[in-house]
Amino acid sequence: MTEEIRGKSAGWVGPMQEYERNEGSVGRKKIVFIGASYKFVHKVLRDMLLVGGFDECELVLHDISEEPLKLVGDLLEKMVRQKGSSMVVVRTLDREEALKGADAVILSITTGGREADYRSFEVCAKYGIPVGVGDTLGPAALARNLREIPVVVEIAKDVERLCPSAVVLNFTNPMSCITGAMARATSLTVWGLCHSADELRTYFARVFGVGKSEVEMELGGVNHQSFVTKLVIAGEDRTANILEATRASEVKLEDTLVETRREDVRLQQDIFRMLGVWPSTGETHLAEFYEYFLTPRRMDQLGLRDRVRKIIAGRQPLGPTEPPEIIMDWAYGPEPVGDLQLMTTEHAHELLWSYFTGEPFARVLNLLNRGPYLKGIPEDACVEVIITTAGARVSGKQIELPPAVHSLVERWVSIHELSINAAMECDRDAARQALFLDPHVTDMYDIEPMLEDFITALEPWLPRGWYE
Repeated sequence: MTEEIRGKSAGWVGPMQEYERNEGSVGRKKIVFIGASYKFVHKVLRDMLLVGGFDECELVLHDISEEPLKLVGDLLEKMVRQKGSSMVVVRTLDREEALKGADAVILSITTGGREADYRSFEVCAKYGIPVGVGDTLGPAALARNLREIPVVVEIAKDVERLCPSAVVLNFTNPMSCITGAMARATSLTVWGLCHSADELRTYFARVFGVGKSEVEMELGGVNHQSFVTKLVIAGEDRTANILEATRASEVKLEDTLVETRREDVRLQQDIFRMLGVWPSTGETHLAEFYEYFLTPRRMDQLGLRDRVRKIIAGRQPLGPTEPPEIIMDWAYGPEPVGDLQLMTTEHAHELLWSYFTGEPFARVLNLLNRGPYLKGIPEDACVEVIITTAGARVSGKQIELPPAVHSLVERWVSIHELSINAAMECDRDAARQALFLDPHVTDMYDIEPMLEDFITALEPWLPRGWYE
């Protein structure tokens, strides 16, 4: 039994992700994490330690708060020691110090934290708008964009000034708007990472009983709602069999490490029946993109009511997010860090390896549509497609979406465009128009007061331009 397996596990049982060990080394590279995320930072390091080739790297952890900086930093150092790596972990509250000379920057932040999110949920509740996840589409996501986009663009401009050759890997939501805003505002290489679409290869491998390497997809759309337009299993086109195969299988979508979540695919099956393409996420993430699911009539029928955000009457202000218990156990418990034998689904390590070495690597990425990768979609839209990277070079097959799907994606990228403009210019007209196009806003006359309520509730985190 290995040291890793003896460590405390997060509870994941199931097939392991496939991976190959790297040959050689990326050399002395400085990799900076902006945001001491309890979810993403340790995942990236886990994968780097598993595949090898990063032992000469310096990992710099930056946050504006000392508590997560200490906890995540302690966990990273314990993992490095446990694996016998020579990687160096550095922590700093100074962003300029962190970024100087960086070769890669990995972004995972939130502006305003839980308190800002809940204020947005409360405004939505006032106007009868249910919130699922609240970080992708819908009025709560617009509110998040208004407070986050100016911050991340400022960070991106610091990267451009202090380390212009660095690649920026973004985990921050709303993924499409955050990634798109940084890429449009700078000359940097900016890629958005989300495992939801890439994980479909693992899902379909389990449904059809093959290895992940035998699954090929054509895919395009926007983050959290991109669509598989073609599915090839072991060299055979099985697109027409997706609905039949998924109905015959008990396999669910899975999210692993820290917590294991298994999601039902019924809504994805329903979308496939209607549109003939398979969407990348299910349940509440999917529901946020459409006007059909989070309704009084359908929420109970579809089992979504327990998934929407609950309002806390008479609540006290919410403090910072508490670290998951397993993170505390891994960092400070007597046992070794658990699950270090498991590959995660984030794949940042492969993009880092490709960027540093020039070795080709293909995966689902969020980036500007400057291929163009989606035919007929604006080139400045941030799209989610399968891309091959080799250094800073990117290439991908152009996809023509079916007409109904194309229309949906056009609507969503228009909302993204208006949201970015609203956030960067403190533009009320753009914000109102984003809400006008939003699938969850059913009363046009609520738009103006709703926006003003957002601006009032979020004043501690919004640019001063909204109040001048």
